[in-house]
Amino acid sequence: MEVKTEEYAAYFDEQQQSVVMTGSMRLQNLASYEEIKNVLKEGLDKSSTKLTIDLRNLNFLNSSGITTLSLFIIEARNKKSTPMKVIASAKIAWQIKSVLNFKKLWNDISLEFPDKGPDDDLPEG
Repeated sequence: MEVKTEEYAAYFDEQQQSVVMTGSMRLQNLASYEEIKNVLKEGLDKSSTKLTIDLRNLNFLNSSGITTLSLFIIEARNKKSTPMKVIASAKIAWQIKSVLNFKKLWNDISLEFPDKGPDDDLPEG
């Protein structure tokens, strides 16, 4: 499944077992994120070892989108499903704050900031 507009895209890459999200998502409310949630669920259902959520090129995500991701992570945790990894950018402000909070929702989730520099104060893992 793929969701694509002029502003954003979200799709599941089955070969990489990765949900990739790009652009700027400024949807109106939680209900508006239903298609994005379906992409995430497809990724979780089809990933056999670990689902990766790649946010590195998602420049903006509003509060409804952050809530959608958070609820998805809680749902996956509660189902004791496939392990999950989130790859984010240390150069995009919203990602630093929000992605670090994902660890509070599910302690077993792994977080990566591949573009983290020596002066970036981010925890490992």
